[in-house]
Amino acid sequence: MEYINIANGVKGLFIENNRFSTTHISVNLYLPLETETVAVNALLPYVLSSCCEDYPDFSALNLRLSELYGTDVGGVADKIGDTQVLKFFSFSVEDELIPDAVKLTDEACSLLFSMIFEPSVKNGSFLDADVEREKRLTLEKIAGIINDKRTYAISRITAEMYKDEAFGQLKTGSYEAVSKITGKDLFSAWKEAIKSAQIRIQVIGKKLPDGLFERLKEKLEGSRRAPLEIKSTTPKKANSEVCRIEENMDVSQGKLVMGFCTDLVGNDKDTAFLAVFADLFGGGPYSKLFKNVREKYSLCYYCAARPNRTKGYLLVDSGVEPENAERAEKEILNQLEDIKNGDISADDLAASIRSIKDSLICLNDSQAALDNWYSMRLSETPVSPEDYISAIESVTLKDVIKAAKMYTLDTVYKISPKQRKGEN
Repeated sequence: MEYINIANGVKGLFIENNRFSTTHISVNLYLPLETETVAVNALLPYVLSSCCEDYPDFSALNLRLSELYGTDVGGVADKIGDTQVLKFFSFSVEDELIPDAVKLTDEACSLLFSMIFEPSVKNGSFLDADVEREKRLTLEKIAGIINDKRTYAISRITAEMYKDEAFGQLKTGSYEAVSKITGKDLFSAWKEAIKSAQIRIQVIGKKLPDGLFERLKEKLEGSRRAPLEIKSTTPKKANSEVCRIEENMDVSQGKLVMGFCTDLVGNDKDTAFLAVFADLFGGGPYSKLFKNVREKYSLCYYCAARPNRTKGYLLVDSGVEPENAERAEKEILNQLEDIKNGDISADDLAASIRSIKDSLICLNDSQAALDNWYSMRLSETPVSPEDYISAIESVTLKDVIKAAKMYTLDTVYKISPKQRKGEN
């Protein structure tokens, strides 16, 4: 790993990986996650990666990508604690595999930079057709969430737990906020992002293209940058009384999601023991929730623990028969108490550590997964998967017990079937 300071608020990260025949480049813009700007910032990567000044429509862009031997480009937005990340990426075939000495990586990088820094705009506004197209696609995604009740339930409890924070919003922003975005709004957000974002360019491949980081520096010159510092994430204080929410919907299978809070947020080495605890609680087939709540007592169709260590919470989500929901909730809490009391076998702890270790090793099999690993790490020097493996391997039973005792139940959300006519 080579980590370079390119300019004020601009870092370059090169990961040498010889497993692939492609070079992966991503440009990541980090901004404060704020209620007023979540939606407009989140829409930016999709509009910017769909066209640019030189290639103003899909036909022209796709033709150019074909000329570049199937190079792929795109953009996404996500949340990392109290920070919003806008990612722009490209995949291109290694130069040595291309005939006629074409510098394909340089060409792909030029296209990627054009999308970010030379958008298709007119009179201080993104074009209505481009904005409305991406808004429509985003609104369809938001509206479609309710069709996947598991995803919907998780989004609802997150919104409730963080209703007073920007984190409670979907990573796309709300339906209403997206609907109101105009081309001028997006143009203002783009200018502000280029000016204020902390930027990290990440390259994964056999070698770092000559002058790549310098080219990014040149693109930013003259933009009067004043990058904002990445603020520490504030964890949520658990409710003094558990908040309970129930929705009745036209479903046959109920959903039960339980949200737990902890005061600890931090880097991977500080929170590795929380990851092992969550896996032993509700991860693999050796976990408490799988072996007992699902298999032994047959209280649910699935039951999994999902930790978010960057924000300091854990969700246990399950699919249940309505008549089993209360029993399932009590048994989930019982299993948590068992871990607090040290009821974890050495074999299960070893199995969990092996499982997490294997998943981390597999990151090296995918450039996109490896890029995502690093882009989601905000520390001054990002922790590598290999370093994190060392932290995971050092976790003890005492650490797992400590982690279990740090979580407090905050919110319980249920989806229950509507009562049909004629039913008592």
